[in-house]
Amino acid sequence: MDYILDILLNRLAHRIGVCVLGLLSGGQFKGERGFAWGWAVAVGGVMLLAPFVAFIALLILSRSG
Repeated sequence: MDYILDILLNRLAHRIGVCVLGLLSGGQFKGERGFAWGWAVAVGGVMLLAPFVAFIALLILSRSG
């Protein structure tokens, strides 16, 4: 089960990363092989984690003020 979840999250991060990098590059980025695949997964992973980080930051700021 852990392996299946890892594959699904990897594919989701890759799809999101390709969309984001494709928008930034004017549609030129494909993210199909090697280094480009890694960049797409890294950017997609950051995009997947960003809402959680923003929520935690909001909680911290609301407690301190």
